[in-house]
Amino acid sequence: MNQTTLDTPPDRSPAMAGPEDDRPAARGWFATVRRERPGLIEVAIFALALLVYQGSRVLVMGQPSLAFENAAHIISWERSSGLFVESSVQEWMLNHVQLTEMLNYFYMSAHWIVTILFFVWLFHRHRRVYPYVRNAFLFANGIALIVYAVFPVAPPRLMGGHQFVDTLSSISDIDLQGGMFAGLFNPHAAVPSMHFGYAFMIAMVMPVLVRSWPLRLVALAYPAVVLLTIVGTANHYITDALAGGVVIATGFFTIFLWMMARGRLSEPSSDPDAARRLAR
Repeated sequence: MNQTTLDTPPDRSPAMAGPEDDRPAARGWFATVRRERPGLIEVAIFALALLVYQGSRVLVMGQPSLAFENAAHIISWERSSGLFVESSVQEWMLNHVQLTEMLNYFYMSAHWIVTILFFVWLFHRHRRVYPYVRNAFLFANGIALIVYAVFPVAPPRLMGGHQFVDTLSSISDIDLQGGMFAGLFNPHAAVPSMHFGYAFMIAMVMPVLVRSWPLRLVALAYPAVVLLTIVGTANHYITDALAGGVVIATGFFTIFLWMMARGRLSEPSSDPDAARRLAR
């Protein structure tokens, strides 16, 4: 028999090709899309993360009795430490009904709109620091889901014995417990407040990257407006906001260490120290 025939592997027809033959093509397609349409990949990442986050947030709803018990402990702790100002803030808000109505809609919309616009801006204007912020953001949301599962807390608006008013319902006729919003909100996920956490993230990142002082001041003021909103509408306690800030800071610090360990921390070319300043 001809030696050449023995040494030459038989031709593989398309019908004989196994699943492994499609892997290089699939990887090549993904690499092409990632190179030529990076924005599309990021949209897919955030869409998937949103589905997981919202779905998991509903699935980890705690027992109502435990959520109310934890909320009572928070109120007691805030009273003893002098942090319990929620009633005073809401009393002031209820004396300014038009402002309260504006902040009700701000609570429902800004959390999403401002955060999306922030990431779009970051992706287009500061591409090198974008992965760091995105990964820290996603990691922090993962931490938040764990806290929701192990430490459910009822928001102030559900604590009937403490004279809190659900301004969303009473003033703007927005019902978070029923209708179109029922499946989007976990009523026992007050801690941590990611409304405040996202705002805190923007206040950490934007002033480092932008050169305009007015924009820096707007970014720094944003968490204060969010804090007034979440407390004044009786959706969160002061403790919730503190926890949200800690969760975001933990996400940034953890991803900073991870990227440093892998040698993948890239700084924007316009400011070589920006990424490291973000982690401080």
